Amino acid sequence: MLSPSLRMAQSGFFPRALYHSCFLSCLLTSSAFSEEALPALIVTADRVEEPISRTASSITIIPSEEIEKRGTFGLPNVLRGVPGLDLYETGGPGTATSVFLRGSAPGQTLVLIDGMRIGDPSSIDGSVDLGGLVATDLDQIEVLRGPQSALYGSAAMGGVINIVTRKGSGAPRASVLMEGGRYGTAHTRAALSGGTDRLSYAFSIDGLYTSAFPRYGYRITRPLTIGDGVTPLPPAPSSDPTRKGGFHGRLAYNFTNDISIEGGVIGYDSSIRFDNPYAYNTADIFNPYNHQHATFLQGYLLGKADLFDHFLHNRLSLFGNITDHSVWQAQSCYDTAYNAFDCRMGFRGARRGGEYQGDAVLGSLGLFTFGVRLEKEVADTSQDPAPPGAFDPIHASQTTYSGFAQHQLTLFDRFDITYGGRMDAIDKGPTFTTWRATGAYRIEETGTKLRASAGTGARIGSLYQRFSQYGNPALAPEYSIGYDAGIEQTLFGGHVSFSANYFENRFRNLIDFGMSASCFAIQVSGCYNNIGRAETKGVEFASEAVLIPDEWRLRASYTHLVATNLDTQQRVPRRPRDKGMLSIIYSAIPDFEFEARGLFVSATPDYDYTYGHAVMLPAYARIDLFASYKLNETVTCFARIENVNDARYEEVYNYGTPGRSLYGGLRVTW
Repeated sequence: MLSPSLRMAQSGFFPRALYHSCFLSCLLTSSAFSEEALPALIVTADRVEEPISRTASSITIIPSEEIEKRGTFGLPNVLRGVPGLDLYETGGPGTATSVFLRGSAPGQTLVLIDGMRIGDPSSIDGSVDLGGLVATDLDQIEVLRGPQSALYGSAAMGGVINIVTRKGSGAPRASVLMEGGRYGTAHTRAALSGGTDRLSYAFSIDGLYTSAFPRYGYRITRPLTIGDGVTPLPPAPSSDPTRKGGFHGRLAYNFTNDISIEGGVIGYDSSIRFDNPYAYNTADIFNPYNHQHATFLQGYLLGKADLFDHFLHNRLSLFGNITDHSVWQAQSCYDTAYNAFDCRMGFRGARRGGEYQGDAVLGSLGLFTFGVRLEKEVADTSQDPAPPGAFDPIHASQTTYSGFAQHQLTLFDRFDITYGGRMDAIDKGPTFTTWRATGAYRIEETGTKLRASAGTGARIGSLYQRFSQYGNPALAPEYSIGYDAGIEQTLFGGHVSFSANYFENRFRNLIDFGMSASCFAIQVSGCYNNIGRAETKGVEFASEAVLIPDEWRLRASYTHLVATNLDTQQRVPRRPRDKGMLSIIYSAIPDFEFEARGLFVSATPDYDYTYGHAVMLPAYARIDLFASYKLNETVTCFARIENVNDARYEEVYNYGTPGRSLYGGLRVTW
């Protein structure tokens, strides 16, 4: 029988209980995803389509071109440069990958696919492991920063990541991508899309294999020990293979100009081998028995109807998803006499429900959005073998009933404001309310937008935190309140743009694991309680300039952040104080583009879970190169070199990162 922290650490994850008291702030801005560079894109920051120039929310849109350029290994590399967002991989592609958005813990960032909530209800904090997702045929990714619970409910404390799959249109279009490179990497993708006035369709499939590298200790120059702090690590394997695959399908049919139906399905499957530095026996740290397999499947139906001469837009959706995650570990489970044995641990989570949203067009009085939602979550855990008395499985569920409303209004044709709120009630659990307000003032004569937002966030305890052997059914929701204010400016006819932003977030009632008077008598090792407080604040700067039209572009960004545990007044782990990025793009040669991008990260605090003390990861700089050439209307070749300077750095203490790596391939479209 394992404690919750040790169980997750031994399965290649870090104990998320600690994350709930460790918050921080925003990351650097990657101008490749610059808001100013994408004025025509439509976003869903307010649950309705709108030009990005009209929203007062802090948002980044990643277009499909950038996803294709950086998405070989999945979503982490695509998202890594988004302002306010950080990702930490425990040893390369496919491994457990946690997302931190504007100071929130992984379980406090809501992830959507086509507007539908994902996340594993059976995990400790209900979060999404981005390491298992595949960037297959995506149209764009939208990242909303700051508390969004007023529209999206529980878990949207730090913000929302909405992954939008491609929706077909026009003549049939097919594409095939083939790519390979270092670490035995092979990647393929095929897609088909198209549509008519009535019917649209899009399908894709994606597969990746990489032999990767030994996760623990790879390219770490300091001596690594285990147990007593003297014994060295056993010999590492030559590789820890990763296999990932995914598929996506999306169909839409317009019965009339006012009535339509849409359906979608998406699935992911991943298998990886991992290292276990917490193994009972030293020889089992690199035991090939240590591996995990995860599958995810989601489907939805969405009906839309415009009524009363387009006065009322209606959306009714039904959705469901399931996550099945199995972890095999050598000598990592225990019987009642504390004898260790090999075991498989299973985590199965499911979510299903429905939602109605109405948008009333009020003319000069703006747009009024309202809706209701019902969602049921189910979690089941298992262990094989499970000696009597040595394992307490979870078989739990909870249902959430929600209602929300928001009013959008434009005054004097330049002042865009929104305000709204939401109530969520948990069956046999807590009820909580949240609110949000934003404002943006556009001075079009000077190319200036002044914007500000404020709101609250909340998250209910996960099924594991409420109903496991360490659970507390009486947990109160976590709460946060956040503010931001900034300016966006364009100059010289749009050839130069920059933005500056200040943000601040305060968190309370954070759920963490520890001893408390509220623990039951049988919870001798501790239980989950509302015991944490944290504060994050910082500034973000970003700029983009066209140096020579159609030839040279420059992008730069810098972020300074301060993240503090208010209970200890210490810096929280894995939050660098300073980050900066510089990118230069050359496109003077027809059909050719070249980009050089540099990233600097200051020294970052982390935690050594083996010996239980704080550590500081050294600062590092990394350079990446990208190039593509369109041979003809059908074939494009591309290449990239990651970590050109072969920097040795760590995102997670003692877990390695890739060295200098060359990848190349072809994309065929017809």
